[in-house]
Amino acid sequence: MSIIIIDDELISRKKLSEILKPYGECIEFDRGDSALVAIEKMIKSKQQIDLITVDISMPYLNGLAVLKKIRTLEVDNNVLEVNQSKIIMVTSSVNRDNVMEALSQGCNDYILKPFNEEAIIARLKKQNIIVSE
Repeated sequence: MSIIIIDDELISRKKLSEILKPYGECIEFDRGDSALVAIEKMIKSKQQIDLITVDISMPYLNGLAVLKKIRTLEVDNNVLEVNQSKIIMVTSSVNRDNVMEALSQGCNDYILKPFNEEAIIARLKKQNIIVSE
């Protein structure tokens, strides 16, 4: 499984990577704009990205803008809906407007910080990203 983690907070990024690395290769980015460059190259070269986690609150380019751009790239490059990346937003705020906006822009789920391994695994199972044992 191919996993991209986008979060400007080093501790959150590393914690997510530690939790997710048993399930696939994790590529980490601390900025949305640099992540989008890599994601665009991957999409254009038909590389499958199974999971993308995106922090909502980031400098330079916030998570909602990153989410919208990813979904636009997928549509523009004829990625079938069944092959589109699962995108889980990560947030430290329980701002209902941000969560609703993310869901309307095409995220599959969201996780509140601080998170733990059990919560992450439960979300991945809920989205059929990993299967229950």
